[in-house]
Amino acid sequence: MTALSIMRLLSRNASVTSDGMIFEGEDLTAKTEAQMRKIRGHKIAMIFQDPMTSLNPVLTVGEQIAEAVRLHLGYSRADSRAKAIDMLRKVRISEPERRIDDYPHQFSGGMRQRVMIAMALSCNPQVLIADEPTTALDVTIQAQILELMNEMQAETGAAIIMITHDLGVVAEVCKNVLVMYGGNLVEYGTVDQIFHEPKMPYTQGLLASLPRLDDPMQRRLQPIKGQPPNLLNLPKGCAFAPRCDARMPICAEPVPLYAFEGEHEARCWLYDGKVPCR
Repeated sequence: MTALSIMRLLSRNASVTSDGMIFEGEDLTAKTEAQMRKIRGHKIAMIFQDPMTSLNPVLTVGEQIAEAVRLHLGYSRADSRAKAIDMLRKVRISEPERRIDDYPHQFSGGMRQRVMIAMALSCNPQVLIADEPTTALDVTIQAQILELMNEMQAETGAAIIMITHDLGVVAEVCKNVLVMYGGNLVEYGTVDQIFHEPKMPYTQGLLASLPRLDDPMQRRLQPIKGQPPNLLNLPKGCAFAPRCDARMPICAEPVPLYAFEGEHEARCWLYDGKVPCR
């Protein structure tokens, strides 16, 4: 399930194949386009990976924030401008009364990402999807953006879905982790479970390939051998099997999801003695 599928923004030649996407007790896949337009940016908002290509270059940042507020909350033009200034102030953009009339190219990468956060949170969404929100930023700005997102989440109460390949970001900001491979769920659990008791060989490989400051032996990193699968021709069994040292003949068959302590789950035939949860 991708961010674009949740937002119903897939291109015309793509489709959602899951049974449904339930939000507030209703199936998003059954919504009309007009109904989805009322949900996008209001109840479900998104921070995109590259704000320079996500922000409209010919509109001021203030107008782009105010437009969403007018559309979803029914604010007047004056009130929506005041709301935009307030949101820019909350994301720590200095002199918001002046900068509200600036265009995206007049901001740095970190400032543009702050504008995206302000826009996403301006209508008080219940769910905020953050798609690689710190990838294009240097580590100092990354830390500032993550701290800001945590503060804004605590203030607004929005649930955040963080999509990232950076396990350092996951360890710092997430409570629960869903590991995917080949477009499928392979392991789910709390941060402590995933980082300290990984079950699926792919998750174990990801963690083994990370440099560790607390390793006194300074051992060499262990890369995951092989290449990712062809997403257009996935096997019916475990997609990670060709790269897995623990692969077995049964790995060619569809793998159930096995339950462990708490809410920890993993999709791997190594645990065939356990009762699958689905």
